[in-house]
Amino acid sequence: MRPGAEAVGRHLSQWFGGHPMFSVDPPADAADRVPGLEVIEIGSGPVLDLVTYVTLGCWDAVQAQGSGTEFVLTARTPDPVHVDSASIAAVAHCGTPEGRLDRGSVVPLGRGWLPGSVCDRLLVTLPYPYGPEFEFCRWRGGTARLLWLLPISAAEGQFIAGEGVEAFEARLEKLGVSFADPVRPSVV
Repeated sequence: MRPGAEAVGRHLSQWFGGHPMFSVDPPADAADRVPGLEVIEIGSGPVLDLVTYVTLGCWDAVQAQGSGTEFVLTARTPDPVHVDSASIAAVAHCGTPEGRLDRGSVVPLGRGWLPGSVCDRLLVTLPYPYGPEFEFCRWRGGTARLLWLLPISAAEGQFIAGEGVEAFEARLEKLGVSFADPVRPSVV
């Protein structure tokens, strides 16, 4: 039994009522490193006109005292590369305890997010596109925090390291950046 995956799956079904939703297998190397990992692909629909990818299995792999994390990636269109990107974050999070991801963490992708994108890493932050009630999934015996994976550029990663995640997010909001645009310019 995987209590975290089951609870988060129910949370997603309730949150994204009316959206197509299905499980996608992660890359084999990610599945080997995070046993039980899967990625849920949620198509656009009445709640959000974008595609959402959510990890399931991180909570079950490395939760501590009933608290753990899963990750959410948002995109304009479905693409298998998004499953790979979410899986990279899952592997990073479920490695060593020192590598656990939290708000402000930056995960290198080792490639551009999508062709033509200057974004080659993921910022772990609050799930702003989904609203504050989406962030926590609670059930008897556990809590999963759903954190957003925002694609960013190397320069943006350096800005975050120096100025902090709040300063970066304020800059994004001020400039009205389309976070799901794979070819958006860097804001720094």
